Order: sequence, then C-alpha cells, then structure tokens
Amino acid sequence: MFEDLKWSLMIILIYNLAILYFDLYEHLIHFTIPVSLISIPGTVIGLLLAFRTNSAYDRWWEGRIIWGAIVNDSRTLARQLTTFTEYSNPNSKTNCLVRKIITRQIAWSYVLCRVLREQSPWAEMPEFLDKSEIAQLEKAKNIPNLLLQTSSEELRQIAESQVIDSFQYMQIDSTIGRLTDSLGKCERIKNTVFPVMYSRFLDVLIYFFIVLLPYSMVESSAHLLMPVSISFSIAFLAVDRIAFYLQDPFEDHASDVPMYAISRNIEINLKQQLGEADIPQSIEPVNGILM
Repeated sequence: MFEDLKWSLMIILIYNLAILYFDLYEHLIHFTIPVSLISIPGTVIGLLLAFRTNSAYDRWWEGRIIWGAIVNDSRTLARQLTTFTEYSNPNSKTNCLVRKIITRQIAWSYVLCRVLREQSPWAEMPEFLDKSEIAQLEKAKNIPNLLLQTSSEELRQIAESQVIDSFQYMQIDSTIGRLTDSLGKCERIKNTVFPVMYSRFLDVLIYFFIVLLPYSMVESSAHLLMPVSISFSIAFLAVDRIAFYLQDPFEDHASDVPMYAISRNIEINLKQQLGEADIPQSIEPVNGILM
C-alpha cells in the first residue's frame, strides 16, 4: 500500500519543507489559516472516508461470504454424490460419473478464481479434466458456468440409470443451483464498479486539505508543522488507499479474498471425500499474505 503512496508522500514532504522554510525565513504570519476553520473540511473528509471504507469493506466481506458458501456447497455436493450413489463400487458406471463431477468441481473453483482475477483459466485444467472436455471449453464465453452445466448433464445420466431417486436428484441439483448463484454473485461484485465520481471527489478534498493544512500550523511552533502536517496527510491517504483495495476483492491484491488458498482447501476436502491418497498441502501465508 505504502509503495503506491511513496511519490505522493515525497511531494507532500517537499511541500511541507518549503512551507517551513518560508515560515522561518520569510514569516508567513499573514498567510495563516485558523485551526478551527481547517478542522471543518477535515471533519467532512473523515466522515466521507468512514462511509467509503465501510462500503468497501462490505463488498470485501460479501466476497468472503460467497467463497465460504462455495466451500460448503462443494463439500455438500461431494457428500451427496458419494453417499446417495453406488460410489463404493469401483467398477460401476456411476462411480466414474461421480468421480468426474467431483473432480470437475475442484477444477471449477480454480477456474473461477482465475477468471475473477483476470488470469488464464487453463493452468489447473489438465490435472482435473479430460482433453476432450478442455477442447470444448476453448470457445466458451463463461467457462465456470459451462462446467456446472456439464455436471448437471452427468447428474441427469445418474438419475436416468435409477441409481438415485427423484428426491435425491433434486437435492443434488439444488446444490449445483447454489453454486450457480455463488458464481453470479461473484460476477456481480466483479462487474459493479465502485462509484468513480465519489472516489475522485474525495481524493480532491483530501489533497485540498493537505495543501491547506500547513498554513494552519504557521501560528504554532515550527517544530510542530512538519510532524502534524505529515501525520494527518499519511493518515488520510492511507485510509483512502485501504478503501481502494478493499472495494475490489477479486483483483489479486494482497488484501483480496484468498480465493486460490480456498480453492486448494476445496481440492483437499473433495479428494479426501473421494478416498484418494494423493492429498496436496494447504497453502501457507507468505509474509502474512494468503493468496
């Protein structure tokens, strides 16, 4: 975050040094602004920043709730398929279809993560999907949605073989429906831009406040001008930058929803439910950041 602000902070530092120099040697007493007057825009900016930060956090938290639901529904899908069907019989056709649907669900979580972060969705596909299915996905406009569609079609094949009854079919189909809902919610957050004019107007107010702030410290001790002015400037800019990162939780920033780590946990859970021995390790935070 502070990497993005370093040039702004350098300019503010130079600006405050210039004000301090002119105050010490040119006496800017006639250019002072009363502290009570400068506190008014400061209060307004604080309220606007609080509203923006809360709104941005709501978007981030909603994204995290959606991915929590994806974890739960993925586990539920695997549990329903393995317990409602003849999965315990390794030679049955149903066993193959169940394994394909559950393995596809692992691929779906990785693909959704990649798509939301605007990365290539093909990285993990060869590990979980057949070459023929990957080839069918190459022309797809919405790959995660098509993956769910394919799972629904294979679920219909299981139902037609009368391995599961109509009630069980509806239960599993409802789980796939909830995954579709989660996909749509992620797309809504991704495609809904935080109001640009609000952000720009707030940025203008913050820099206007930063420009005027040193003049309110001229009447005070020169030793206070730099630390007070710089501290307030850093505080406002840092909070504004935090809100900027939180408002888009799927952009592959350090503060984003850790979708890739969540997808790895989905892979671990579903492979355990399939009874596989080759279980990958969970992704650990690097420098306190979980991607």
